[in-house]
Amino acid sequence: MMPFLNISFNSTRFKIYSIINLSTLFLLSSLIPATLHAQVVQVGAGSYSTTLPSGEIGPQNASGQNILPKVSNSFNQKVQTNDWWSSLIFPFFGNQHSGKLIAHPLSMQANKSGLELSYQPKHVLINAAPGSDYLFPYVAQMTVGIQGLNSSNTKTYRYDDWTVTAEWLNGDKSMLATMGHGLPFVYFQINGGNALIDFAGNPTTWYNEDGVLGITLDGKHYGIFAPTGSTWDTGNNFTSDLDGKDYLSVALLPNNSQETLNEFKVRAYAFVTNSMVEWNYDELNSTLTSTYTYETVLKDSATGNINETISALYRHQWLNVNEPLTDYSYVSPRGEMKVIKGNTFTTSLKFQGVLPALPNQGDYNPEVLSNLISDVTKESLNAGPSYENGKSMARFANLVHLADQMGLSSERDYFLTELKTRLEDWFTVGGQQEYSYNANWDVLTGYPSGYGADNQINDHHFHMSYAIVSAATIAQYDPEWASQEQWGGMVNMLIRDANNWNREDELFPFLRSFDIYAGHSWAAGHGDFAEGNNQESSSESMNYASAVILWGEVTGQKEIRDMGIFLYTTETTAVEQYWFDIDQEVFPEGYPHVALAMVWGSKGVHATWFGGDPEFVHGINFLPITSGSLYLGRHPDYIIENYNEIVEERSGQPKLWKDLFWLYLSMSDPNQALAYYLTESPKLDYNDHDEVFNGLSQPFTMHWLYNMKRMGQVDTTVTADIPTYSVFRKGEDKTYVAYNANETDRIVTFSDGYSMTVPAGETYTESTQQFNPNAPVVLLNADKTSGKSPLSINFKASNSFDRNDLAINFDWTFGSLGSSSKADTTFTFYETGDYTVNLKVTNSNGLVSEDSIIVRVLPNGTPYGGAPTNVPGTIEAEHYDNGGEGIAYHDVDANNQFYRAGEGVDLSGDGGKIHVYWIVAGEWIEYTFKVNEAGNYRFTTHVGTVPGFGNFTMFIDNKDVSGKKQVKGTGSFINFVGMDVGPVTLSEGTHIMRYEFDTDYDSEVNNWLFSFDKTVVHKISDTSNEDELIPSVFSLAQNYPNPFNPTTQISFNLPAAGHVELKVYNMLGREVSELISGQRTAGSHTIRFEAANLASGVYLYELRFNGAVLSNKMILLK
Repeated sequence: MMPFLNISFNSTRFKIYSIINLSTLFLLSSLIPATLHAQVVQVGAGSYSTTLPSGEIGPQNASGQNILPKVSNSFNQKVQTNDWWSSLIFPFFGNQHSGKLIAHPLSMQANKSGLELSYQPKHVLINAAPGSDYLFPYVAQMTVGIQGLNSSNTKTYRYDDWTVTAEWLNGDKSMLATMGHGLPFVYFQINGGNALIDFAGNPTTWYNEDGVLGITLDGKHYGIFAPTGSTWDTGNNFTSDLDGKDYLSVALLPNNSQETLNEFKVRAYAFVTNSMVEWNYDELNSTLTSTYTYETVLKDSATGNINETISALYRHQWLNVNEPLTDYSYVSPRGEMKVIKGNTFTTSLKFQGVLPALPNQGDYNPEVLSNLISDVTKESLNAGPSYENGKSMARFANLVHLADQMGLSSERDYFLTELKTRLEDWFTVGGQQEYSYNANWDVLTGYPSGYGADNQINDHHFHMSYAIVSAATIAQYDPEWASQEQWGGMVNMLIRDANNWNREDELFPFLRSFDIYAGHSWAAGHGDFAEGNNQESSSESMNYASAVILWGEVTGQKEIRDMGIFLYTTETTAVEQYWFDIDQEVFPEGYPHVALAMVWGSKGVHATWFGGDPEFVHGINFLPITSGSLYLGRHPDYIIENYNEIVEERSGQPKLWKDLFWLYLSMSDPNQALAYYLTESPKLDYNDHDEVFNGLSQPFTMHWLYNMKRMGQVDTTVTADIPTYSVFRKGEDKTYVAYNANETDRIVTFSDGYSMTVPAGETYTESTQQFNPNAPVVLLNADKTSGKSPLSINFKASNSFDRNDLAINFDWTFGSLGSSSKADTTFTFYETGDYTVNLKVTNSNGLVSEDSIIVRVLPNGTPYGGAPTNVPGTIEAEHYDNGGEGIAYHDVDANNQFYRAGEGVDLSGDGGKIHVYWIVAGEWIEYTFKVNEAGNYRFTTHVGTVPGFGNFTMFIDNKDVSGKKQVKGTGSFINFVGMDVGPVTLSEGTHIMRYEFDTDYDSEVNNWLFSFDKTVVHKISDTSNEDELIPSVFSLAQNYPNPFNPTTQISFNLPAAGHVELKVYNMLGREVSELISGQRTAGSHTIRFEAANLASGVYLYELRFNGAVLSNKMILLK
């Protein structure tokens, strides 16, 4: 059977595809051009396809139509995507010219008439859940084109490392425009008509001489540079014949002085024809030097003109540049850009190293950790989409190292076998998973795909990173598997697709995902958005870089390793500045957050594509936390700021991705992070989707936290002469860690003079900490470390152990206030202040280990009105204590403008009475009251709500006296119903009542739960012998759930025994069910209503008791 040839032409870039019968391959090879690509291409032991798997898709537009790159007839480069200018080549939303091209300091957009230019130094804040965003809006000042130009499209003519040239064609008219990151200039080549500048307003011309214009429009200053001798017609629009020549440049000027105009004029004719980066990693000094170069052609050699350009550097560049800067600057969404003269500049950065895994230094119980590792072998790696499957693989890869450290060879080999099986499936065409190469777009995609990796070329560096790090792990234990002749060639294919180190590669563009000048990656393949391109998960981009470093180092491919070091080191500086603003110099004035979730070309966003929970917003730039994530620990004080903002936004500790945040916090405060783990980890379901998504496992979390507790914080002041290293500092002690991928031992020397011999193929650790391996291991945990007086804390040390199974005893001291010899104990602090709690654990040989924590007792507020409310009596909700946020209350939104304006508690006068409203999860409020007579008291809390999804817990003097009380619907947020707590035994004197508000529904965390009107306090008679609290009022709650299908619950309170009738009516008044008719005792009652036989609709339920009648509506929704 003859093979079928499908030949398609894209201008001069033609590709030929074929399904080839191998028996005819030799014959065809002599007849078909070298550009032929087979359907299956063998790479070592693996393969990829050049036709899509059945049912899958490739690059498309937003309408679901297959599209080709929008390139000129002369375009002969590999197709580049994921850049600031990608909408020019990939018109996802159908604009045949371009979307917004956000380059900084200029922004541009192509249209049928030419190229718009925009500069916007002013930002606006946009309040959008879950937090504010900032935007530098695009407002065009001018369009540069040709008189009469009406082009049907704008195509990509050529591109370089951070510059691009666009092409317009219309009959005999043609225009090229070259623009780039950091360039205040745009360079035009114009043919077939006069140059036209169409201003979006009335410019002020403050210079016009010999073809050079200085103009100002809307406060922005531009220089326009026609060939020497040219003139401009300056009517409504500016036109020039360019003195018969074909070139023109326009520059954004830092100011409107003639001196500045002259500085730019002499360089305005040095047209940029190429932009290129080169990097060099000096392994001996752990220094990365990056050289950024322009090639220019001098178009106009008039006296004084020089063949060099001007560029504006981003903050991550100018902080580390080796050449002198000028005094000129521009404003950008990335902060101040500073100007440099010349065609070359260099930056120097220290590389902080990466590790395959943290070492085995933690004081964990090895038996417990080993059991947790073994438990994971009950799982297997099944097939799935490239992103999710990659995360699962990387999770196993992390455990390979842990199992090896713990001597669990069978578990280690199980994880390795699972990884090999899954990767080999990915690397072989025809299975459940495969990689497919699209020769029109020069892209390799894993199928099954997801998140637009297939049709938009999104996130390839994210997806590939997990497979690469898994392969790097295998390579450590099975070098033969990782050879190019086996499976290593396919790993290199993944690396080349996401970021290619070879400019001459025949399949892939150079550095697809990484924006060389911006210093970070872009996630969107097309970038065709109003605000340019974007990236939310900077940490997954860093995961790619660290994976590439490890793969290159382990397999001896230094070109790959050094590219990874360039990406990792450069993007570290960009992440710190543009996602985290560690210097507080980038985010605009007034921006209320310490971190962004997503960086866009022209804005910063405090939200993610997939959700607004604080854990998602912050955590998306942490995950996956691995040994390649230690760059996050370079600024420990910032970690606390970032973590505290999460707690503030959540109104409590993280509820999602908990272990991710513990790992992050541990790089600043490992003791607190470990305390959270010991308290919360038994409650976590590591098979839950959210936990699987963050890529962690319980043994990995345990191993990491105990290691960080032992080693301390990342030490950025010390480097090493090997790329796979890290240094930690705890007090004055340091821990040195290095991995040696060589086949022979290697002496590793650190910049502080310390050196050690690292065995071949091993991770090795030495520490200056004094450590006795026979001493017991002390594990101190507290259920809290701060709070109001009286502060009772449960301390736990029973997890402590002796490595030699000797008996141990405990010696607690609580400052100078007391002591205990119990393993687990409780202690109460009464006075405000900080206290050091110390624990000594001694074994039967007299060896001692110690640990300590700081406990902070916070001050209480003072009574509203100057004196506490007397009880029995009524405590009005609005009369909460004085003291403000964090002392008397916590409110997530401090915008109260009503009664007690200036304080944060949300108050309302709806219904004619002041009350606390808009209560949301995590808030709390306190009241000081005075008991005149000791005894038992009943507290009746009056609350109102429609949804019925909230709850409260009442504390008296920091003691829980109510448990969680669910607030069920009352029919209205101002229809207040009493809920009783008690009896509560109180002594005579002053006490503090505290309400903590929460919900059991994740969907309601940020929503209005209920309103709170007052608390009525009654003294209960000592002779009543009440075994059960009797409600003080007759009340009927809103049914729950509501709407319902087909069952719901109706609750009511009876202050005394009596005859009760509870009936349900339809909206015609016809009785449809009698639920109760008879005697009932005093107390709280709940009855279940079954409506399976009723139709959907609104129903009325009515409660009669001792002549009183209450009713509510409910909705049956089938």
